[in-house]
Amino acid sequence: MKLSEHFSLEEFTHSSKAISMNVSNAPTPAHLENLKHLADRMEAVRALFGRAIEITSAYRNPTVNAAVGGVPNSAHAQGHAADFHVDGMNDLDVARAIRDSGLKFDQLIYEKNRCVHISFDPDRMRQDVRRQPGGPGSPTYPGLG
Repeated sequence: MKLSEHFSLEEFTHSSKAISMNVSNAPTPAHLENLKHLADRMEAVRALFGRAIEITSAYRNPTVNAAVGGVPNSAHAQGHAADFHVDGMNDLDVARAIRDSGLKFDQLIYEKNRCVHISFDPDRMRQDVRRQPGGPGSPTYPGLG
């Protein structure tokens, strides 16, 4: 199922953790609507760079989210967030370009040596820019450094 011109439901719900646990990572109808909005906003990110985007993680149902160490109120568990790479670009450069672009988002996190995380919760468009130098589960700090 296509969510937008360049993004599919399959890439937004694929989870190696769900597969290894033999659990479904299918979204609820409400989360599917959130994923459609997320795909629309990721189209804006793609347009900013004019390059393909690889989604490494997006929707995680509560079981999968807990299994990967996500916080219970994670934007991923609501269908509002994606972790990604832009084809041929360094993640830090991607995060800087988004920060400086004027694109509206809730949270942008440069996860060092892992990915760029962006969320688009329409109720919380904080423009919060952070870095996470220690990997998943480690503290985040304001700014990109």
